[in-house]
Amino acid sequence: MAVKLSRDPGGYSVMLAGMQWLDPALLAPQLAAVMKLPRSDTIRACRLQRGILFEGAPQAVAQEVVTLLASHQIEAIAVASDDLPLLPKPVQVSLANVDSTGLGTPSLQGAGLPKSWDWNHLALVAAGITLDPAQQAAGLAEKMDNSAMEDRQDRVAMAQRALEKARTRVFPLREELQRGEPELGAALQAALAGAKVPDQEAASGFGRVGTVVDILFVKPYERLRLTDKSRVQGLARTGSLARNLHTLVKALETQADSATLSGTTLALAAGADSGDYLFEDLAQFDDYCRWAYFWRLRRQV
Repeated sequence: MAVKLSRDPGGYSVMLAGMQWLDPALLAPQLAAVMKLPRSDTIRACRLQRGILFEGAPQAVAQEVVTLLASHQIEAIAVASDDLPLLPKPVQVSLANVDSTGLGTPSLQGAGLPKSWDWNHLALVAAGITLDPAQQAAGLAEKMDNSAMEDRQDRVAMAQRALEKARTRVFPLREELQRGEPELGAALQAALAGAKVPDQEAASGFGRVGTVVDILFVKPYERLRLTDKSRVQGLARTGSLARNLHTLVKALETQADSATLSGTTLALAAGADSGDYLFEDLAQFDDYCRWAYFWRLRRQV
């Protein structure tokens, strides 16, 4: 997530031009010196950013950060925080259907919420996989002796391992997609018996992940959110949440002629192994949606 330096009006945000890994070991000390921040804050900004690095910085400081990043061949811009688009709070969708005319949402009730959302008014589709916090912590803090944490070198080593894990983390989506057939019989048996589809074994090293897809429409201006708990009629549903997500984004991709498909959505639709579509939590995913929509609007100007 972006590090928020101030919520007062008049601040500036630093926006990356593209999604990329920022090496904390290289950049965090230099950013800390420019911004007069603790190094822990700049390490967090590098590791957790999803396109928005800082928010609420003085204009001169934001420009200095842009210049510093440019010296490392990292393209970024400084933008007045007041000019960043505000996305509506996501509306949770429990039941939906995808067809050639629009996204049907029979489960939604409320004034101004249509039952079918016209694809012509679709602006953005952003999808991602949210990580299991317990699995990510395994092997780090909970397995270390508390007394060892008193040693500064041990703390530094632990932090370095966490950063390396974040940088090299790649989700095995191709493997998930390839192992779909063997469970077909179990899924059919569960359907005939009216039982729950059996859960598939979690992807190695990731625990039980979650999935999220935000679909932004401009008429009306609403952000619809489908998660692993949502049901989409007409789409095959299996015990693999990642495979269900792939099926959904493929269906949305065919309808998004004029919309922006975020980089994470394109990677998921292609079935690519990647770390780009992995998110620590929904707050980080919200930041990414704001960043993706900002660049859509920027390109339209």
